[in-house]
Formats: sequence, structure tokens, C-alpha cells
Amino acid sequence: MADGWTDQKRRTLINFLVYCPKGTVFLKTVDVSDVSKTARLLYQLFREVVLYVGVENIVHMVTDNAANYVAVGRLLMEEFPSIFWSPCTAHCINLILQDIGKLQSVCCVVKHVYGITKYIYNHCYPLYLMRKFTGGKEILRPAPTRFATNFIALQSILAYKDELRAMVTFRKWVSSAYAKDIKGKKFVESVLDSLFWEECAVIVRMSEPLVRVLRLVDGDDRPSMGYLYDAIHHAKEEMMRRFQKRKSRVKPFIDIINNRWDGQFCRSLYATAFWLNPRFQYDANIMDKHMSTISGLLDVLEKYAHGNLPLQSKITGEMKFFRNAEHDFDQASAINNRTLMPPESLWAFSLPAGQNSVEFDAFDMLGQPWRLKISVRNEGKYPKPWISGQWGIYVLQKRLRQGDRVTLTMHDQENGANNYRIIAERKHFGFWYSIDQ
Repeated sequence: MADGWTDQKRRTLINFLVYCPKGTVFLKTVDVSDVSKTARLLYQLFREVVLYVGVENIVHMVTDNAANYVAVGRLLMEEFPSIFWSPCTAHCINLILQDIGKLQSVCCVVKHVYGITKYIYNHCYPLYLMRKFTGGKEILRPAPTRFATNFIALQSILAYKDELRAMVTFRKWVSSAYAKDIKGKKFVESVLDSLFWEECAVIVRMSEPLVRVLRLVDGDDRPSMGYLYDAIHHAKEEMMRRFQKRKSRVKPFIDIINNRWDGQFCRSLYATAFWLNPRFQYDANIMDKHMSTISGLLDVLEKYAHGNLPLQSKITGEMKFFRNAEHDFDQASAINNRTLMPPESLWAFSLPAGQNSVEFDAFDMLGQPWRLKISVRNEGKYPKPWISGQWGIYVLQKRLRQGDRVTLTMHDQENGANNYRIIAERKHFGFWYSIDQ
């Protein structure tokens, strides 16, 4: 992986990192401040790294999406046919949000939100009242160069729509000097603008599935590559489902996603990761919808084997074992972990537009339902999910202690609904045992 950045001394640096099963390892930093970062120069730099690590040890290289890095990726794949290159997924999702942010309807709403938040945070008394009405919570402000932040800011302000409107009709506000000056009147007019709130709700409902994908790929807990293919398709399906009767509204959003997905994502690589993810492979309903992924898988395996017929034959045999759940793939531990939900995929829970929580019933091994609640905190660059509801009672009844493992899994049903299960386990002599048994 290559990560370009500029330090406090305005030096242009490129960090090289290696990801392996044991984690991410820092390799080296190169100062390229004194040279023009042409594709040819970067290619020589990357080539040195490839040869140092060893071509046989590299499967995939990731850089940002700039044109010179794209050219480098092509040159590397030409010289080293077994290596895959793709741009940073989080960067690509950010570019999708940037393109969406250029739509006139979105620009107007973001500008409107910026005007409201700028007035609040530039004046002490309005800021005091806002915090009073929101219970001490902050409203995230749009940022001109941080595209995802703008859409998260729309979600933030929409969540406090009623509080803001109550604030500007509050008698102490109405009688204050702020309510009587020109800027204050404009602020009140903006907050009470019904058309703005309607349009804000529409954009939040359309963009929220995509923001959820960004949170998934931008998480540090676990690799999300095996979930991206499904997440992108699920996001598009959800956007179209939300606007079945207003397809013209969602079409520009879908077109932007498709253009980036087709032009910049290495779809075969993500299709392969999807196919090799047990979470999806053993769910017939999901695999039937994405049968075309087998084509991407074969393309990737052929490129990886690169004419090595014995290796290609061995891989094909392993694919059959995996697909048919034979040998080690049919062991109890492998089966139980098929639907294991990564920590960051708590974002997979569909949150209603403008809300920051969702409730559901999860059944334990004894068949007892537990009413759980996934909520999104409103602090930090990217709010993190947390779990509540009957969670505290669950912990007490199961007598959980430090070191125990709790697994929450989600299962798709034929009627399209989701069924959730929760399993608590404790480790004895190197093996995990269910606490319910």
C-alpha cells in the first residue's frame, strides 16, 4: 500500500506499508519533495518496493486515485502480470460523494445547512440555545473539501430539525436582540423553511446507504474487501427501493455510482472477494443474484496462476471443496463462523433516515429473544456504533466476564427479512464453548 501525504514542513512524502495476515507493517517513507511526481518516476519507486518485498509475496497493490498513480498501476501490472493494482476504495467512495455533491439540488441544500450552522457557531447566545435544545449535542458542520462530512452533516442537522425549529420559536429567542437583526431573521427563515427540510430529508435518504459503505471500508477493525461488492449493490438497491415512485430523483445518484464502479474499481477482484466470503457463498438467495461473480473469480485466478497449470489445477480443486463445504470447510467451527459479522459491519443495520438507532430481536442458543439496540454516537470524525437495549441484562444473565466472546450474526430469510442470533462463548484449554450449553 502507498499513502502520499504532506507533513508540517510541507514535505511531500510517500509511506509504503505491507498488509499480511498478522497485520499492517510499515516498510519505509520516501521524500519526493524535490522531484516531479511523474508516472515514470513513481513507477521506478514502486518497482523497487515490489522487488524488495518479492513478486511472489505480493497479490494486490493499493494507491490513491490520481492519474499518475493509475498509470503506475498499469505499468506494474504489465511488468508483473500476477500482481493486481487498484485505487483506494475509501478514496473512490469519497469521489462518488464528491460527484454527488456537485449536483445542483445537493449544492443548494449543503449551502443552506452551512448558513444555519455558521450562524449558530459564530454567535454565543444562539449556540447556547442550540445546545440547550439538543441536550448538549453538537451539529456537525459541512466542510468544503471533505465530501463525506457534508452528507454526514445533513444527517446531523436533520436529526435535530424539531429542536432547531422549537429554538427559533422559543419566547426568549423571539424577545432577544438576535431575533431582530437582519442576520438573525435570515437564520430563522432558513430554519423554518419547509422546502429545505423536505429536500434535506430526500438527500439524506438517498446518500445514507452510500455513507454506510464508506464507514464499512474506512474501518480499521478488519479487512472489508470481502464485503464491498455486496455493500455497493445493496446500497444501490436500497436507494432505488426508497424511491420506487420517484425514480428520476435517484437516477443521477445511481449513474454516478455506476460510472465510478465501472471505471475505477477493480470489479473482478471485489467479485472474487465476495465469492470467497463464506458469509455470502453459502446463502443461495444472495449467490443466485450475483452469479456473474464466478466470471470475475476465474479472471482473477487465471491472472494469479499466470500460466502455472499445476497451481491453477490445485486452486480449482480447493474451490470445489470450498463451494461444496467439504473437508475442513464442513467443520463446526467453519460453519459457525460463516455468518460472523465483522465489528465494523454493525453499519449494515439499516438506520431510518434522520435517526441514529435501530432495534431488533436477537435469539440466543436457547431460543430466548433479546431486544437489542444499535446506536450511532454523534462524536468524532466518523461516529462509531454501540449496542444497548437488553444488552446489560444479557451480560448479567450469561455472567459474561472479560475475555468472553459474543458473536452477533445476521441471516437472510426468504421473505426478505433478517433474523438475528447472538452466541456467547468462553475459552477453555484453547477451545471456545457456548455458555448456553
